[in-house]
Amino acid sequence: MRKPAGSTLDRLADMPVPNFAATVEHFASRLAADHTALARLWLERLDQLLDVEKRDVFPSHQLLDHIPELLKEIAGYLRAPADQEIAANTAVMTKAAELGLLRFDQRASVHQLLREYQILSEILEAFFAREAATLGERGDATAAVLVLGRAQQAVRVLQQKTVDAFITRYTETIERQTAQLRNFSRLVGHEIRQPLGVLQVLARVLTPRDGDPETARLVETLERNVVRLGEVAGKLERLARLTRRQDTAPNEQQVDLSAVVQDVAGQLREMADARGVVFDVAPQLPIVAADAGRVELVVMNLLANAIKYSDPAKTSRIVSIELDGTGGCSRVRIRDNGIGIPSAKLETIFDQFVRAHPHLDDELGAQGLGLGLSIVQESMEAMGGRVTVESVEGMGTTFTLEWPGITVRKKPATV
Repeated sequence: MRKPAGSTLDRLADMPVPNFAATVEHFASRLAADHTALARLWLERLDQLLDVEKRDVFPSHQLLDHIPELLKEIAGYLRAPADQEIAANTAVMTKAAELGLLRFDQRASVHQLLREYQILSEILEAFFAREAATLGERGDATAAVLVLGRAQQAVRVLQQKTVDAFITRYTETIERQTAQLRNFSRLVGHEIRQPLGVLQVLARVLTPRDGDPETARLVETLERNVVRLGEVAGKLERLARLTRRQDTAPNEQQVDLSAVVQDVAGQLREMADARGVVFDVAPQLPIVAADAGRVELVVMNLLANAIKYSDPAKTSRIVSIELDGTGGCSRVRIRDNGIGIPSAKLETIFDQFVRAHPHLDDELGAQGLGLGLSIVQESMEAMGGRVTVESVEGMGTTFTLEWPGITVRKKPATV
């Protein structure tokens, strides 16, 4: 079987450089073999940085049985970067996200997260330097540089996922606290109104008897405080109305779908090239008010799936990303001509741990846990949107992403 043109590493590996492939394999194998020791070194460095107990830096049932998987996946990524982009690996991206949620619960900061990954990069640089020294003239310098670059790229992708998860949890917390404050204000304003009405009636009917100045003073004080309570109740009601979510949540922003799709397609370019998949992106996708992190996660999972389940028997393998703005909604369709989804799986394809073609893993070089599409659905629902799927086995699949009720403006055409 002819090997398709893929990444820079693949192209150079095909050149007559006897030590290139051996050098790549050496680094990947050594990283896989030493991943636990490197994770332990990372733990020792982080213990000096984080204000938590050492056993809580990477908590698990067995010391260091969780985060080291990140390093193992990076090793696998070095060995075959064209077959599986690190960003398309749902399992390892989930672990990176879990680290962000863990650090949020531990009251860390984004600065600390960035520092954690900087330390990991430093550890990997030192590791590759030592391994390059052991190879000496037996190694290939070009391979060593490219392998280090791929490792650092993987670290950057994982870092972004961790930070995105941290920020998402942070903004969700702000939304929840804002809603609680709004509900409290509404409740207090409502509860004050009834007894306040009684006091207002009493203040109007009470009159000083026999011109008693003390009684007159007390009645005046009552009237003055009733008026003040009425003003407070009015302010609380206005505050409750003002804090209703009428426009955007704290984590919503104007997201340029064209930019997101182009960025994700760029990240998956080597993976697509290795399988002969071509992206056909519409020139003007909309700009929507949404959570940028969730939008990128949705697009990443759907494009990666379209690549993994492309049909090797077809001479042309295309993934189209197009706009359908009919019906007052913004719909984006991601359409492929891949192997499709069996009709029996369509109703459950968005459920966790459901995979359409697990029996074809070896043939397609596709692996996963069946979490990607469930993440897509959860992300769309969290943004107030929805995702639907149409598929014909052997013909292809179309996912439709919809953001209802959101004002969409198109980018002006480029001259």
